[in-house]
Amino acid sequence: MDRRRFISKAGKTGIALATLPGVVDSFSVRALAHGNDALDRLLGTGDRILVLIQMAGGNDGLNTIVPITIDKYFTDRPSIAIPKSSTLRLTDDLGWHPAMAGFRDAFDDGKLAIVQGVTYPNPDRSHFRGTDIWLTATDADVFASTGWMGRYLETLAPGYPATLPDHPLAIQIGTSISLGLLGSQGSVGISFRDPDEFYRLVNTGSSEEVPASPSSDTPAGREIDFMRNVARAANVYAKVVKQAADKGTASVSYPTSDLGAKLKVVAQLISGGLSSRIYLLSWAGFNFDTHANQGGVAGTHANLLRELSEAVAAFMADMKSQGHDDRIAGMTFSEFGRRVMENGSQGTDHGTAAPLFVFGKHVNGGIYGKHPSLTDLDDRGDMLMHHDYRDIYASVLLQWLGAPATLAQNVLFKDFASTALPLFKSATSVNDTSRPASIGITSIGPNPAVDHVRIRVDVPPFSNANVVVR
Repeated sequence: MDRRRFISKAGKTGIALATLPGVVDSFSVRALAHGNDALDRLLGTGDRILVLIQMAGGNDGLNTIVPITIDKYFTDRPSIAIPKSSTLRLTDDLGWHPAMAGFRDAFDDGKLAIVQGVTYPNPDRSHFRGTDIWLTATDADVFASTGWMGRYLETLAPGYPATLPDHPLAIQIGTSISLGLLGSQGSVGISFRDPDEFYRLVNTGSSEEVPASPSSDTPAGREIDFMRNVARAANVYAKVVKQAADKGTASVSYPTSDLGAKLKVVAQLISGGLSSRIYLLSWAGFNFDTHANQGGVAGTHANLLRELSEAVAAFMADMKSQGHDDRIAGMTFSEFGRRVMENGSQGTDHGTAAPLFVFGKHVNGGIYGKHPSLTDLDDRGDMLMHHDYRDIYASVLLQWLGAPATLAQNVLFKDFASTALPLFKSATSVNDTSRPASIGITSIGPNPAVDHVRIRVDVPPFSNANVVVR
């Protein structure tokens, strides 16, 4: 059953949904009065926002989530290990790095999930190849020219880029556009450091409208098309972005850090009414590439973790204060973790598996998976995978963004629905039927309901439909 058809039918026929929480075709049902404008907000996913934070360089997972009861951790890291007494309590066997108080508090509130041992089969330890794999959602031996976010977003605007949506589909706070935001027709997002700077830059250029017509189907022609699309999107969206930034506000104080400043911009744009679906943020360089002088309780890595934790905590508090926390979910990612043993420069070298964090009001908080073994290692002495990173991507697509299962499979090139983790409280994905069908919802009631609800659905003969109520 298509979610939009369901919502459309419900709205046109004046259906009031029952008070019992449930799931219809894997999306949530909640109590609504007749004609309530909240129908689309609760059943739809069109206003949901995903904030992606890239920890570029390869975050050291062992000093982020510390295995405080494993002697090998301390013996292999004589200079940089975090003493058990310095960690913030997570479980009897694990502790947070002391700089992660903001994440600890979110976890304790049930609004942050830790996914342990995340990587992919046959991991590549190169920054550039590893990053490309994460951004394109491919296997290590597959090369793709489009990103997983780009492939998803372009399905929301089939006419893109000839027909541009009123608001940008995605925004990257930075100086260049990410491979992750590239679709089949070029970038589906825009990139800038500051909304005012972006507006001034665009409006000091040519005022001529950039053509949307395609060039010749040659490598040079495709490059020209790409540049035209970037310029055209900038012309169209500069004013929209500035208006949202001017209208928006931040209700809390943000840390005076790079990530803090970027998340403050995101908060202003969201509160100012911008309807972009995805925001992508990262540090300026490979900051988490801590080969030398990494530090332990204090130092380079501790400062980065503190910046991440404090900035995200401020952003979540801001979104709650402004009433947008129902719409927000976030995820961190890094191209790989670090090795178990510290090196001769009091740092750590490129490794494999590492923890990943998902945060937000509707996140099923907790720890997913066991902490990777420090003795059962691969042939290079690195930690083994517990979760494929695309399991988390599938969870985001299916449960948070409400993508149909077939769409999620197309975006990720494989079907990860069966291994998706239950990271979000309300699953909203739908399964496409094998053939289009006009599905009519006859009634849903009683309303209000006490101990039961009845859903009547008319389905044409020989069509496939599936209704599940949980």
